[in-house]
Amino acid sequence: MIKSFWPNEWPFEQIVSQLPDKGNLIEIGTYLGKSAIAWADEFNKADKDWNIHTIDSFSGIPKKFGSLSISGEEQLKQFKENIEGKDNITWEKIFWTPDYKTDEWYDVLFYDGAHGYGNCKQALEYWVDRTECMVIDDYDTNFPGTMEAVDEVYASMRDPKEFEQICVEGKQIAVIWSIKIP
Repeated sequence: MIKSFWPNEWPFEQIVSQLPDKGNLIEIGTYLGKSAIAWADEFNKADKDWNIHTIDSFSGIPKKFGSLSISGEEQLKQFKENIEGKDNITWEKIFWTPDYKTDEWYDVLFYDGAHGYGNCKQALEYWVDRTECMVIDDYDTNFPGTMEAVDEVYASMRDPKEFEQICVEGKQIAVIWSIKIP
């Protein structure tokens, strides 16, 4: 079992079922890789050929988070061990900013990075026209900055667009589609 801020199974099955058979997902904020592995497993179960690229600063988690605290060096080591054998998961050790450059096209953003308003809004504004779907973790009142950023970015999008909220065992995830859901 991979240590995680979310102790239960990630609820990605519904999202994966609505995605095409092939694609690329970028994940911002992977911690120890539990969510990346969950995406990979759901794509595999659905017999879909998806690549997952994770971005994390791997700078560790402070002691205030108790048993989840970890040094940056140990975080990266455990992450690499956890994703071993998952050939469709790649990673970068960086703190994401709007200066990020990539030659890859990504169909889906999974955002589980810094949940303050500014960081979240910057990321969503950057990716809104670069992806067809944005999945944002912690869309709940414990993270008002995330909720505000998601709501503002969604309101600013032109049609067609759709919004879903997945609520499972206390976990709330926003899903923004910039296309009609298949």
